[in-house]
Amino acid sequence: MGEDIDLVKLVEDLRSYKGFTRKSILSDILNIFGDTSCEDAGIIGLGNSRYVVVSTDGITEELVKADCWLAGFYSVVVNVNDVVAKGAKPIGYANVIASSSAERRRLMAEGAKEAMDKYRLVLLKGHTHPDTTYDAIDACVVGVCDKFIPVDGAKPGDSLVVAIDLEGTFGCPAWVRCFDSVMNKSPEEITRRIDGMIALAKSDLATASRDISAPGIVGSIAMLCEPSGVGAEVWLDEIPSPRGVGLGEWLLSYPGMGFVIATQKPRECVELLEEHGFAAKTVGQATKDLRVVLRLEERAAVFIDLQTESVFGFRRVGRT
Repeated sequence: MGEDIDLVKLVEDLRSYKGFTRKSILSDILNIFGDTSCEDAGIIGLGNSRYVVVSTDGITEELVKADCWLAGFYSVVVNVNDVVAKGAKPIGYANVIASSSAERRRLMAEGAKEAMDKYRLVLLKGHTHPDTTYDAIDACVVGVCDKFIPVDGAKPGDSLVVAIDLEGTFGCPAWVRCFDSVMNKSPEEITRRIDGMIALAKSDLATASRDISAPGIVGSIAMLCEPSGVGAEVWLDEIPSPRGVGLGEWLLSYPGMGFVIATQKPRECVELLEEHGFAAKTVGQATKDLRVVLRLEERAAVFIDLQTESVFGFRRVGRT
């Protein structure tokens, strides 16, 4: 498979992908709040080793226009993944629905309710704008944990493990190429996978973790590396993938449940995640060199140099 791929062209496609490039404006907002952590979710310590984990996310305009029900459904999924990436158990959901159409408001709410039931979430609060000139759904999920996995804990020499639920299908009608692995699963199957990430946190097997989201698998690896102050070697032919899906397509996909994990115990990490229903493999290594380098067979290409570039748009000053 690797022999037929133009690695330079692949890197160009990954770097120019909308899911990756749109992250570059985040620094404009984060700098106002003095936040450079780039965490998937906010973490609040309550004392006695208990934490509340909160994520918020909005659904792209294109998906809301294409399928209001699916937009509602994924307003739950994307936020759950951010919370679970920290090793937390998601427990509650809140949203803001905006539309002047009663039908579209209903569809967004019904989609969200379907996903809430699958994740066994309670509704914490909702707000509705019934008189807007646009349609939108934005949401948050709250979780709890005893231990959490930070995004910025990866160290040079850590192994990088990718864990993805490959029991799914493509079908999202928007630019986000979603590989859905949630909609046709029972709450018990979904809970089993969530429990895998919770067990990972409790066992101290992970030094850092991030969910695989709109920037794709490689983009999400870079988003883990940057706050950790590391680079990475990524072995593309080791990344778990569904049968019959080309590498280029897969690297730009958004798995319904997938995570990038840094660990000093890759074998134990992979075994634990496989026991909980994930396809998991060691796909690379964190490096002291701040470049994220993609390797395919005997070839290599730099995806991003975090010494001079930033996924999130922060200013970088190269070393001399």
